[in-house]
Amino acid sequence: MPPSLVRFRAWRGLAALALPLALSGCGGGGLERQPIKGFVKHAGKPIQFGSIRFEPAENQPAGTSGSIRNGEYRIERSAGVTEGRYKVWVQAFDRSGETPPGAMPGSEGPPPRDILPERYMKAPAEEVAIRKVSDASPNQVDLDLK
Repeated sequence: MPPSLVRFRAWRGLAALALPLALSGCGGGGLERQPIKGFVKHAGKPIQFGSIRFEPAENQPAGTSGSIRNGEYRIERSAGVTEGRYKVWVQAFDRSGETPPGAMPGSEGPPPRDILPERYMKAPAEEVAIRKVSDASPNQVDLDLK
């Protein structure tokens, strides 16, 4: 049997052993992620276009992020976070300078600019606790940034 065929069979065997482990979340049954939703306002008005990020504040294995549209965000269980405390970071963008639909190719407006006060770029907006919940009633984290 040629050496290349032996190597191929060895790699195929290793891949067959590794695949079930990878799909199961490395043997621990996976993370028990929790869904999160909420509303985000700045100065009492919904943030039209932005992002929200949950960064672990304790020893959680992972954080998550999502998009804010018309003041709302929703992060499903599959992309959610585990139970624990999280620092919440928010960005909000002014998209008024974007190229309007139907504009000539190559005519670009200025990049979106962050419209939140500088303190939100240097520090989290809030710290919250995420608890174990059902998909029908996800964690609700609402923010009204000043």
